[in-house]
Amino acid sequence: MRMKTITKTIFLAFALTVGALITSNVSSVSFVTQVQAAVVSNIDVRGNQRIDDEIVASYLTIQPGQRFNDFDIDDSVKALFATGLFSDVSIFQQGSTLIVDVDENSTVSKVFFEGNSRLKDDALRGIVRLQPQSVYSDEQAAVDVERIQVAYSRVGRRDATVTYEAVPLENNRINVIYRVNEGDKTKIASITFIGNDTFSDRRLLDIISTKESTFLSFLTTSDIFDQNRINSDEEALRRFYFNKGFADFQIQGTTAELDEINNEYNITFTMDEGPRYTFGNINIDSTISGVDGPALLDLVETQSGEFYSAKEVEDSIVAITERVSEEGFAFVEVVPRGNRNFEDNTIDVTYLVDEGARLFIEDIRILGNDRTRDYVIRREFDISEGDAYNQVLVQRTRDRIQGLGFFQSVNITTRPGSSPDRIVIFVTVIEQSTGDISLSGGFSSNGGASANISLTERNFLGRGQFFRVGLNTSEDEEGYTFNFTEPYFLGYRISAGLRFQITESDETSERQYIIDSTNGTISFGIPIVENLNSAVFYTYRGSDASANAVLLDDAVNVGGNNDGTQGNFGTELSAALVAGLGDFTSSGFGYSLVYNTLDSSQSPREGVRASVSQTFFGAGGDAEYFTTEASLVGYYTLSEEQDFVLFGRVRGGHIETFGADNGTIAGGFRTIDNFQARSNSIRGFDSFGYGPRDPITGDPLGGRTYWNATAEVQFPLPLVPRSLGLRGALFADVGQLTNVGDSVLPTIALANPGLTAAQISQIEDDALRASVGGSVLWSSPFGPLRVDYAVPVSEETFDDIEEFNFGVSTAF
Repeated sequence: MRMKTITKTIFLAFALTVGALITSNVSSVSFVTQVQAAVVSNIDVRGNQRIDDEIVASYLTIQPGQRFNDFDIDDSVKALFATGLFSDVSIFQQGSTLIVDVDENSTVSKVFFEGNSRLKDDALRGIVRLQPQSVYSDEQAAVDVERIQVAYSRVGRRDATVTYEAVPLENNRINVIYRVNEGDKTKIASITFIGNDTFSDRRLLDIISTKESTFLSFLTTSDIFDQNRINSDEEALRRFYFNKGFADFQIQGTTAELDEINNEYNITFTMDEGPRYTFGNINIDSTISGVDGPALLDLVETQSGEFYSAKEVEDSIVAITERVSEEGFAFVEVVPRGNRNFEDNTIDVTYLVDEGARLFIEDIRILGNDRTRDYVIRREFDISEGDAYNQVLVQRTRDRIQGLGFFQSVNITTRPGSSPDRIVIFVTVIEQSTGDISLSGGFSSNGGASANISLTERNFLGRGQFFRVGLNTSEDEEGYTFNFTEPYFLGYRISAGLRFQITESDETSERQYIIDSTNGTISFGIPIVENLNSAVFYTYRGSDASANAVLLDDAVNVGGNNDGTQGNFGTELSAALVAGLGDFTSSGFGYSLVYNTLDSSQSPREGVRASVSQTFFGAGGDAEYFTTEASLVGYYTLSEEQDFVLFGRVRGGHIETFGADNGTIAGGFRTIDNFQARSNSIRGFDSFGYGPRDPITGDPLGGRTYWNATAEVQFPLPLVPRSLGLRGALFADVGQLTNVGDSVLPTIALANPGLTAAQISQIEDDALRASVGGSVLWSSPFGPLRVDYAVPVSEETFDDIEEFNFGVSTAF
């Protein structure tokens, strides 16, 4: 009993003690809360110079008349710092007033760059984030320093160092100075390929865009190490090998070793070519009711026995997809299935035509086009928002956008849309230079030096328009040209072009008359099918032909022999040409057709380009005739291993009159408008250097019919470093300029009754001309450069011979 009493007493005491402690703690917590919670009647902002009190107070979590505690003060301080407007903030209570004391960050007045030459001020201003009127912070200046260094690494200056200085000004403003030490350019000493048993290093160097550094590398950026460019080069090598039969080709790795002592890279591409395949059996299977697979075989580009080509497979997929889509199957999917036969290295290809997923395009988004307008890219799509999604048509769009020549790379990806049957297309592009400054020149034994310069922009103002202005000048002639083309006239896939040309010429030793002309042409280009384009045009030409008085037999003039007969002395102008002197206007309509499958516009190795054009003069003006001209150019690779390329070309033209054919202005056609020999027609002969000629005066008369042909083999130059990009060529040219016109011989014979048979044959010259020679082709930093030297092997005694010819162009 006593133990129970003692136990109860101890338990009661313990309970009372715990209760007292709990009561004490509750009172304490309540007291602290009451002490920390407070109310202020107003807010006083101090230290601000540019920012209004109300703006500062709006960022606070504390409001007059409402309770707040230390946590609210802390949140308000954080909120003010988060604005980036202040370098220091303190908040405290003074009586019934909340004091907010701030130090504002400075405002940037101006941004300067020092020590930069490789990247100009305008380029760097587009890189840094600190701009005039922006809020300054050391953190942002440090970020800008990193951005400038990255920009310099992309132009080959990985050792560039950048510092910054903030110069205080009055009214809490500041000037920011970025000081750049550009350092030396990081070069590419070598590019090596390992595992390329079929193709030489020199051939593969033509495929990739990264180049080795040379003594002229200061003119280009192709010798800059850029990982993005390396990735693009790897893809270019894959495409090349896949299209040459190597379906198992792999790049096992690419290394870029930096020699820090010499500040240069050594790049190595390691690859496995694998076996070379040819196409085996080709079939088409269809699971779609109403679509006959075998009936589509005529659309297939792949042919049994030919080397395997991924591009031909893709082209076949596109052709089949378009045909089936036109038949009303919007969600068609064509999948190629290849079966490798390792015994004979063939690949059997079966195209499976099946129903694809029922997806619709929700949105098309364009990324990376800082300069090019969105619509320039969007108009290349054959499909738009709301249409059925077709992967093949999207892939063809990618190729079309890449073919514009505006972008270094084009990548199209997709993401799920707002619902399972919707998809969003993302087009990501990397822009490249689209401008060219072209220079070319020549020298001949008779004509002396000549030079041409032109400025071309293929993406004018980012609108996809073509613009060119040019100047051609020589000792005897000046010409000015202006070209402008809108590729999508009125929103349709029809190009509209304007060409304007002014030519002012003096007499030369080959052409003793003066002719000044003004030409204008309006054209509309209409695509027909892939690789085949057409154009219709209207052209107008006003010209004024004249001759020096000493060449004319005119009693009024001082010159000439004044015996009443024109063209009977060697010091006079041919009577056939004098009949065409004066003002003459030509007005007419025409058309052209061009078929082009060349694999490259700069250095083609495969494909053909065929063109034909006709112009009908007689829509007003003095001219009454029509011209027809055609050309066929082809490239064929003779040896992939040795990189031997065969080039062939045939050109021709004819003039047919339908007015009075007397060679005069009144007759609707002048002899001086005949086709004339040009220096690049048959190399080895000067301009006006061959063809019908007046035997008495020596004047070239030209002809109404011409043709010429070229056969050429191009090859790498031996014993020359491949980094220089030099190639050689051996060629043979042959051609003819004839059919001087029915009125010419009677006119000359009337002035010279005693013409011999040899002299008459000179007027009616139809002899073949031919030459052989060699060339040096150089892929220089200025652009493609070519020097030709030719020796005539079939010529006439009255021909003029040219020594050599050269030309060059450059990109900017």
